[in-house]
Amino acid sequence: MLIMREQRIHLRVSQDEYDLIQQKMAQSGCVNMSAYLRKMAIDGLIVKLDMSEMKEILRLLRYNGNNINQIVKWLNADEGIYVSDMSDIKDNQAEILKLIREIYLKLLKL
Repeated sequence: MLIMREQRIHLRVSQDEYDLIQQKMAQSGCVNMSAYLRKMAIDGLIVKLDMSEMKEILRLLRYNGNNINQIVKWLNADEGIYVSDMSDIKDNQAEILKLIREIYLKLLKL
């Protein structure tokens, strides 16, 4: 069955981009540039990650790191630790674990 392709798409690329397209096309085993670009445009995958959860994880880890450093200083100075500090660390660790699980589940779906 012959498919009539009447629509044109014009695409300009730099020499470096062209060379990269050629390399990827060769790796795929495709020899027809139009067929390769058509296949990539229709079936290609673009991954865009939302990094807001990772930023929150890093913020919580920094916060916990600061708390842990303060606790170590207090222990070394025989001043003891506060229950609220330990509670903050536990809460942050629980939130970090929750966020990491969410990210993991999203990555599994890719």
